[in-house]
Amino acid sequence: MNARHGNTNDSIFRLRTDVMTAKVLVWVASVGRESELTSEAHLYFFDRYRRLADYHRKRGHGTKARQFQAKADEHYRLCDGGGPPYAAAMAMPRPRQWLTTEAVGRQMNGSDDAA
Repeated sequence: MNARHGNTNDSIFRLRTDVMTAKVLVWVASVGRESELTSEAHLYFFDRYRRLADYHRKRGHGTKARQFQAKADEHYRLCDGGGPPYAAAMAMPRPRQWLTTEAVGRQMNGSDDAA
């Protein structure tokens, strides 16, 4: 999967189902209380709406593509981060002394039963 441009095999049914299911879950979770979407939820909606926009753009549906891209841009604006967590270089201390291991398998009792 190309993380920047989504999966090229996205089906319209799957994308619509993802958005609809997420909306229902958000609605169920927020019934009777004041709540706001988390950054992760906004990022999820951004990804799905962007994929829907790409889907419609590839098929020449300019109006729908612009509508979905506007929704994607709004969710991206509302999420706190600049994208998913990025990998960072981490340092580990150097071992105090080197350890060598002889990793060679040998038959001990003549049986080849692994258990």
